[in-house]
Amino acid sequence: MDGIARIDTVAAYFEVWLDPELFPVPKMKVKVLDRANNDFLAVPNLHRWNPASGSPECLSGLGDSIQSALEDLLKHYVADAREQRPDSGYQENDFVWSASEDF
Repeated sequence: MDGIARIDTVAAYFEVWLDPELFPVPKMKVKVLDRANNDFLAVPNLHRWNPASGSPECLSGLGDSIQSALEDLLKHYVADAREQRPDSGYQENDFVWSASEDF
């Protein structure tokens, strides 16, 4: 199609309830896209702020199914949060939300 680079299908939305011992917010949303190259991409609407880079850590998950992309994202998301957790724990301002129009 002229002027269009790619069309992805939104395959699923999930509401993921987070561990209150680790995260300062109760839940996030995950959108899974069925991409034109026949794989799946899972993206959260909540991102950990990286003070060193001054930008959010935008993690995602890939897979050959909706479930595998979701699991890939969540595995890396929780591992990253545990690895980067401040000694005093996270505060809400340690995270940023995606724009509402993206979800």
